[in-house]
Amino acid sequence: MLYAIKIADVSGSQPLRDIHRKEHLDYLKTFDDQTIFAGPFLTEDCQTELGSMRFLDFPDRAAAVKHVSDEPFLVHGVQKGYTLHRIRPVVSNTWRDCPRKEGNLQFFIHALDKPGTSETRQELRDAHLAFFKEHEDVFMYRAPLVADEDETQQIGSVYLLDMPDAEAAKALWASEPYNNAGIYETANLYGWRFGRVFDR
Repeated sequence: MLYAIKIADVSGSQPLRDIHRKEHLDYLKTFDDQTIFAGPFLTEDCQTELGSMRFLDFPDRAAAVKHVSDEPFLVHGVQKGYTLHRIRPVVSNTWRDCPRKEGNLQFFIHALDKPGTSETRQELRDAHLAFFKEHEDVFMYRAPLVADEDETQQIGSVYLLDMPDAEAAKALWASEPYNNAGIYETANLYGWRFGRVFDR
């Protein structure tokens, strides 16, 4: 089962991050084979780290929760609080082979549906798919967030984009049919970069 994990940094924790960075990176290396993507999410200008994002393969939710609980940055107070959702990928890319252009920046979108919007989501499905077909070269990864007990029940979306800059990423996201129709209760666009362990 694939899971999307988003972990927030504690404000002012940079000194602790520097102290525990090696332990954190060594920990991530032990999950190399299970990692689809991993790296820090950032402010829109890609200058300041805000937390960690990971898409990983685990046998069940308990294993995913243990992975987060044992993360050195959480153990040592660099990070606090996380979200964890199952995902159902619609592309097969990983950090090893995803499309990206030299000189581009990467962006991460994490969006959760409003309650009661499944019918609207279905009505817009064709437009949604057409949008991604038109822009498939800029989406390194995309997947719906799904309920643990039923992967056909979509509750949100995650995307990784490869774009020239933040303005281009925001303009593209504003035109995405689901987002444009207001089905998301929360929709956050962040800068993102490949984690040091997973950009080789």
